[in-house]
Amino acid sequence: MTHLLDQPDAEEEVLVVDFDNLSVINAVASNVSEWGFRLTSPDIGELYKNIGVRPKDASKLVKAHVTSVKGNDAAVVFAKSEKSVSDKRREKRNNVSIPVKIADLDGITEISGTIVDAGKNGCRITAKGLTALPEEVLLTMKKFERPVVAEFAWRNDTSAGMRLLWDRTLEQDDDHGDDDETDVTSETDTEEAQSV
Repeated sequence: MTHLLDQPDAEEEVLVVDFDNLSVINAVASNVSEWGFRLTSPDIGELYKNIGVRPKDASKLVKAHVTSVKGNDAAVVFAKSEKSVSDKRREKRNNVSIPVKIADLDGITEISGTIVDAGKNGCRITAKGLTALPEEVLLTMKKFERPVVAEFAWRNDTSAGMRLLWDRTLEQDDDHGDDDETDVTSETDTEEAQSV
């Protein structure tokens, strides 16, 4: 199911085997992230906790755990996700709880949230309404003098994985000709530096 990773709209029909009661149902897997995914089926109530999911054309089951069921949907986490995900990461992540404001680059839509794990190049955020934001956003935290440009690696409506784009600044993104004095000054400084 890794080919569906970080594609919130992608979905795939799967066969689900419940190891606790040995029931078998057909379902649709969607919203796949590195931690888990959503299963949708009218028979979802037949599942307990320990399941195996077989995507189409796969020869093996993927072990997973049902964490909650609501209506025809089940939230599912991969059985080995905690270890394998951190092993695949290029950097160590630290569990944190940092208040953050997430906004589009123009500052029109702003959402309050919490950074729950963080590393040098990425973090995970919990907040409501994350799907309403564009791919690139600004993260504003009290500890930092200026906002950090970030992009979504994956997201659902209440949490998201972010890539931090440290080399990007607001000035680079601001081609809208705003009357912001700092932009005008920085452009003038650049022109003077080039003419010297």
